[in-house]
Amino acid sequence: MEGMTVEVRKDGKRKWSKEQKINIVKEFESGVNVNELSRKYNIHANMIYQWKRRFESMGKEGLGQDGEVISKSMYVSALKKIEELERALGRKTLETDILKKSLEMKGLKLPEEK
Repeated sequence: MEGMTVEVRKDGKRKWSKEQKINIVKEFESGVNVNELSRKYNIHANMIYQWKRRFESMGKEGLGQDGEVISKSMYVSALKKIEELERALGRKTLETDILKKSLEMKGLKLPEEK
């Protein structure tokens, strides 16, 4: 494990492989002190504990990627859909407010919600 290479993302964070995480967790489970591992790999002790919990609850898959990777076009499409839905919600909220105001002006009230 000495001399292991870790990918560094554009935001400066390191990206540990699933195998690297498993090896560190196994080293911890073998009795190596978490503080020693923390210094050895320059990882916060809480991260090692988190990896250990994920490994115990979900096995190797728990240490895989944290999120699903999608294409940029799917991401852009989802953002457009969100914007469209937000506009529709805004219109419906405005329509509801106008309806409530017009009923209030006539002295009527909407039925209470349950």
